[in-house]
Amino acid sequence: MSRQVPFVWYELMTTDAAGAAAFYGKVVGWTVSEPEPGSPMDYRMILRDDGAPTGGLLALTAEMQAGGARPAWVPYLGTSDFDATLAAIESDGATVLLPRTDIAEGSFAMVTDPQGAPFYLMQPRPPEASPDAQSHVWDRAKAQHARWNELATSDPAAAKAFYARHFGFEFNSAMPMGAAGEYSFIDFDGQQLGR
Repeated sequence: MSRQVPFVWYELMTTDAAGAAAFYGKVVGWTVSEPEPGSPMDYRMILRDDGAPTGGLLALTAEMQAGGARPAWVPYLGTSDFDATLAAIESDGATVLLPRTDIAEGSFAMVTDPQGAPFYLMQPRPPEASPDAQSHVWDRAKAQHARWNELATSDPAAAKAFYARHFGFEFNSAMPMGAAGEYSFIDFDGQQLGR
């Protein structure tokens, strides 16, 4: 049996929720829900045709932007031991931007890797009725799922070592790109997840 792919959720941070919903609706066919009434922030679900979510959309407020938040797609990398993984990546050069937050779906923190690329660390909490449930947002073979991940980094060797150590990524092949260097592929448990 294959292991759970570390990419367990994706978040689109945007300054224009309506514009993003219209764009991705036309390009990918996703539907973006309305925000939850009474929620302290404008957070919406990005829904596939089957009704299941592939990620969330966070509308950036002026305050968030003043604190440095910018429009971006940010992945959530899963762990089975949140505190131990967070301590390990911090000691290996990661920076915590948003400390541990606990919600019904699990525990998460926003961090940057040692080169400054942001991601969320998350320990998902399956629903009580489905204790063995796993994330279904990434599937390379299915439409409207996340199907590729790409990291642009200032230090490819250090980034590869960091993600291999903490998330089990492998880097088994690369494509030469001339003066741009190598396009290295990210593998995990026999699957190619991206570059």
